Amino acid sequence: MKIAHKDIHKSVFIIAEIGANHEGDLDTAIRMIDAAAGTNADAVKFQTYRAEKIVTPAESQRYAHFQKLELSDNDFITLAKHAQSKGILFLSTPFDIESVELLDPIVPAFKIASGDLTTLALIAAIAQKAKPILLSTGMGSIADIDAALATIRSVNQRLIQEKQVALLHCVSSYPTKIEEANLLSIQFLRQRYDLPVGYSDHVIGPLACETAVALGARIIEKHFTLEKEGKTFRDHALSADPADMKLLVEHIRSIEASFGVPQKIMQPVESSNSRTMRRSVAAKEDIAAGSILKESMLTFLRPATGIPAQDMRAIIGKRTKNPIARSHIITYNDIEV
Repeated sequence: MKIAHKDIHKSVFIIAEIGANHEGDLDTAIRMIDAAAGTNADAVKFQTYRAEKIVTPAESQRYAHFQKLELSDNDFITLAKHAQSKGILFLSTPFDIESVELLDPIVPAFKIASGDLTTLALIAAIAQKAKPILLSTGMGSIADIDAALATIRSVNQRLIQEKQVALLHCVSSYPTKIEEANLLSIQFLRQRYDLPVGYSDHVIGPLACETAVALGARIIEKHFTLEKEGKTFRDHALSADPADMKLLVEHIRSIEASFGVPQKIMQPVESSNSRTMRRSVAAKEDIAAGSILKESMLTFLRPATGIPAQDMRAIIGKRTKNPIARSHIITYNDIEV
């Protein structure tokens, strides 16, 4: 899967999830893009919604909350252009079909929130755009995931066939305790669905994200804020600030650099040590010339300049050509082959 020019199979795709941490203020949102770009994250992500399209007005407190966090259509266009100018990809999660239409010209991929895993009409509208989809699975059952993928397949089978859908493990709890992160779901999702997998994190600190990468996550989404302290909106507390995010990016790059290749071979950096750390067959005692070698006469000593330790059985029963002193490393020149 490629998101714009970023190939998630070559490098873990790291999203600084601004979400609504701008709290409805465009200038703050711009400053957050600047800060995220400075952390070397691959993308920033926002949330695009209108209060009347996400919650009933009867839920007056929640309705007012979402109204407060709204940005205008023009704001999102401004933010996308600003992100481009800072060299960081722009993403946003649409929460209604109209927002899908707004975002389609300005995002390289679509994120579907965990809360909308079962909103199949929204999923279908996103699939029609034929862009990579990041499908968050928080609160989801296998049946929910199957239904969402079936919806995508029915609209645009190519997205599934070409693995342009990534499943993001997520626990929809804010914050999530580390013992509730259930990160083995990452491996389960990859094995069951044979699709790219990632992790959308709500655990405070970097540990869950770093573990997720070690378990095979190719996309990491971490909430991001300018500052965690003195905020009433809950997402700030579980977010990474710029210093946290920069360190997380560095750690993830180090983790993936450590992976190497899926086989067991001597690494080039080990070759110089093999001579000094491996052992040779050596004399455990003084051995006279013409002696028949027995296992009791032999031991194993460094360096590996003589007969390799693993070949000891091949010389048992052989006759010595000359006297061999105790602790002498035996070579084939010392025995009658």
